[in-house]
Amino acid sequence: MLSDKAILRYMQQNKIIIHPFVLQNLSSTSYDVTLGPYYYRETDPEPGRGIFNPYSKSDVERIWGEPQEAEQLRSYSQRTGITLDNVSLDDRIIWVKPQETILAATMEFIGGRETVTTMMKARSSLGRNFIEVCKCAGWGDVGYVNRWTMEITNNSRYYSIPLIVGRRIAQIIFFDTEGIIGGSYETSGKYQTSSDLGQLISKWSPSDMLPKMYKDRECLPKK
Repeated sequence: MLSDKAILRYMQQNKIIIHPFVLQNLSSTSYDVTLGPYYYRETDPEPGRGIFNPYSKSDVERIWGEPQEAEQLRSYSQRTGITLDNVSLDDRIIWVKPQETILAATMEFIGGRETVTTMMKARSSLGRNFIEVCKCAGWGDVGYVNRWTMEITNNSRYYSIPLIVGRRIAQIIFFDTEGIIGGSYETSGKYQTSSDLGQLISKWSPSDMLPKMYKDRECLPKK
């Protein structure tokens, strides 16, 4: 596991990418990432269509629908008369309903290269407030650099919870390895096809958050 000193050193060596980088978000053994504005919310099924095949691209698109964008609190307050303590009217919010899971993404493009891999964990304060950020799906891969998709769940049985765009939501931990046998993630991964940061930024789309198990090797035609 890399400390703050090591993270800064590896960034200088281009083995760790964090964009944009805010020194204040660097803690002793991790980097805090913030919530981006785009998200997907599970759609209600049509009668008789209560089956979801995660290996089907069309099912994935049907279940998650179109990407949504966070709403400014000012607009929400004008509509409902509700204000939120310690949240500015200019802040954008994403509501997560009780027991609901949404897909959202970090603001940051972040990850490790060459020998560095990563892990995402929720902020402990959010965990104490019912919010689960990545379930058990928080491992990165050597070479994976991108906006991270988060499977955000509100574990409260009763209360909807607002998440604020731009505020810290999770932390990325970095590990150095002995290196890998094959190519790094961008050579064979489903969620990244380039190691060029400029291309990743310019080509990123909210649809990149959607799961792509239909591209698993088990689903490919057998040779």
